[in-house]
Amino acid sequence: MIEKEMIVDSHGNQLSGTLCLPVDEGTFPLVMMVHGSGPLDRDENMPEQQLNVFNTIAHHLAEQGIASYRYDKRGCGKSTGDYYTAGYADLLNDAVNVFYALKQDRACDYRKIFVLGHSEGCLIAPQMTAARPEIAGLILLCPFVDQLESILIKQAAQVQLDFERLPGIEGLAYRIQSKVLGTLVSRQKKLIEKLKSTDQETIQAGSQKIPARWLRELMSLDPPGIFSQVSCPMLLIGGEKDLQCDPEDVDRIARLAKGDVSARRIENLTHVLRFDEGKASLLGSAKLLGKPMEKAVLDLISSWLVERLKLS
Repeated sequence: MIEKEMIVDSHGNQLSGTLCLPVDEGTFPLVMMVHGSGPLDRDENMPEQQLNVFNTIAHHLAEQGIASYRYDKRGCGKSTGDYYTAGYADLLNDAVNVFYALKQDRACDYRKIFVLGHSEGCLIAPQMTAARPEIAGLILLCPFVDQLESILIKQAAQVQLDFERLPGIEGLAYRIQSKVLGTLVSRQKKLIEKLKSTDQETIQAGSQKIPARWLRELMSLDPPGIFSQVSCPMLLIGGEKDLQCDPEDVDRIARLAKGDVSARRIENLTHVLRFDEGKASLLGSAKLLGKPMEKAVLDLISSWLVERLKLS
C-alpha cells in the first residue's frame, strides 16, 4: 500500500489526513472515515486512548484494492482549528468538505466513495447524504438512534454500577465519594442542565474543559428523523457487549431507513471494536486496547464493500 499526506481546507481550517492507496496504479473505490466523539486524530487516537481503528481498517481495505482517507479532527493531531469551540455542525461541515475534496482527487473513483462512521460518526455520515446524495453507501460501526441526553444518563448509570461493584478499598472509596458529591447519575444530570442553561462554547466541570456548544447541538438532533431520510445502502455493525450504544439500535435503524440495509450484531464485540469474553464493563474498556481490532469487523466491512462494488 501507499500512504500520502493530504490536506483539506474547511472554512480556513486545514484538515490533515492520510490517503491510503493500494499498490496498483489507477483509480480506486474509496472509504472516507468519520470519527467518534472526543479530540481524536486520524486513527481515532488521543494521548490517553489508543484505539488504532481507522489505520487498521485502511490497511485492511488497501489489501482488497480499496482506497481510504482518514483525517485528524479539527484542532487535533496535525489539523488546525479549535476542537473545544467547534460545534457538531462544524464537524459535519468538515466531513462534507472532505468528501468534496476526495471527489476531485484523481486516485478516487468519484462514483464509488463510501463513508464509514464510528459512534458519533454514525450520525454525521447519514447527515452527509443530505448534502452529498452521490455517496455510494454508509458503513456504521456502533450506531445509535437514541437521544444523546438519554445515552449520557445511561452511560453514567453503567459506570456507577461498575464502581459500586468494585471490591475492597476502591468500592468503599466510591461509596463515600457518592455520599459527599452525589452519584455519577445525579452529577451527569446536573451537567446536562448546566449545558442547557448556557450559550457558552465551553464550560468547566471540575478540572475538565467541556465542549459545551458541541454537546448542545448533538443533544438537539433527532436520530430517528436522520436515519429515516437515508436511502443509500448501509452496513450496520453493532456489538452485543457495547455499553455505550445499544446493539439493538442496528435493527431499529434498519427499520427506519429507506434503502438496502445489512444489519449485523457481533457476539462479545464492545464499543472499542474488541472482543470481551468476560462480563461487559465500561471500566474494563481500557484493558481491551492491548488487543488488536477484531478481524470479524474488518471482514464484514470488506466483504460488504466487494459485494456492493459488484452491483455498481
